[in-house]
Amino acid sequence: MTRLCFAGPLPPPVNGFSSVCGMMLDLLKARMPVEVFNRAPGPNARAIGVVRQLIRPFKYLATCAGKRDTALYLALSGGRGQLIDLIYVLISKLFRRPIYIHHHSYLYINSPSSLNRCFFALVRNANHIVLSPKMGSSLTRVYGLDPRTVRVVSNAAFYGCDDAYQVQANDAAPLHLGFLSNITFEKGIVEFFEVLAALTRRGIEYRAHIAGPVAEEARQTFDSLLQSTPHVRYAGPVYGAAKEQFYEGLDIFVFPTRYANEAEPLVIYEAMRRGVHVIACDRGAIAEMLRDGAGLVFPHEGLIEAAARHIEQFSRDRRALLAAKCVSMQQARRILSSSKQSLDNLVACMQGTSETVSTPQ
Repeated sequence: MTRLCFAGPLPPPVNGFSSVCGMMLDLLKARMPVEVFNRAPGPNARAIGVVRQLIRPFKYLATCAGKRDTALYLALSGGRGQLIDLIYVLISKLFRRPIYIHHHSYLYINSPSSLNRCFFALVRNANHIVLSPKMGSSLTRVYGLDPRTVRVVSNAAFYGCDDAYQVQANDAAPLHLGFLSNITFEKGIVEFFEVLAALTRRGIEYRAHIAGPVAEEARQTFDSLLQSTPHVRYAGPVYGAAKEQFYEGLDIFVFPTRYANEAEPLVIYEAMRRGVHVIACDRGAIAEMLRDGAGLVFPHEGLIEAAARHIEQFSRDRRALLAAKCVSMQQARRILSSSKQSLDNLVACMQGTSETVSTPQ
């Protein structure tokens, strides 16, 4: 049986990238032997962390030298971490081991660097795992990948689907709006409060709910906005059942991210699978996630007023709101189902029980 060498960041710290890597690792361990090379920076001083990251590939070298049936799964870094990722790739190519590269960032798609171009010149014919068809076509265009080596596996594959869950109507109460993320300027926390201010100007009653850890640089601004804005509750960081309960109390999830390299935010799928309608900025794969009426996507420049306008319409037409929430949940279930099949096919490829390439649909 193939022994998979897993190189990727694992929590802590907890973020979308490390969370997906953790879920992927759990799945792979249940299906095949896995040796782990944690690419997370770790709690040590920066210099010590870098030295440890430079030493770990030598352990991978020893594994490749001692075992023939090995393959590399690499959760690719978005920035300079590709220098260390490159060492794993070079060792794999030296021993002619299969390489599976999982892409989670739009940084090297939006702003290709010399390092990126050198890296991709070596892995054009490796197996590339992308989050959406658009991400796959963009990578193919920018770096000249062979489209037959690109496989689409959405992050939705890692979520369960509760078929018994029913969308809750909200006929009389104020609309419940939510924001959940790392609370930073890039993730759009200021814009979320601007949407609330626009609703107040329109005379629309609401209750707002915010969750997530607050970044130190955003603390003062966030505290000020929280104190000066009525009808807002901050729940702090939420996980597990508390996070599910957070989403279940919402009608609309507002995600006005202005992070230029946003990929496929997990929070959007988490909201959709609980029948929450989503309004978000058009970044990364978000438009593909919210296609077919599952949500509303706007450019960042016009999102505030557009979001307020649509929330006002939903406030006045609760039938339309219920229908929109149902569409969101149905879309989540469709994506979850197809993504799980894609992920099963990918793992079968890693095990060597099926073809190793797939063209994006």
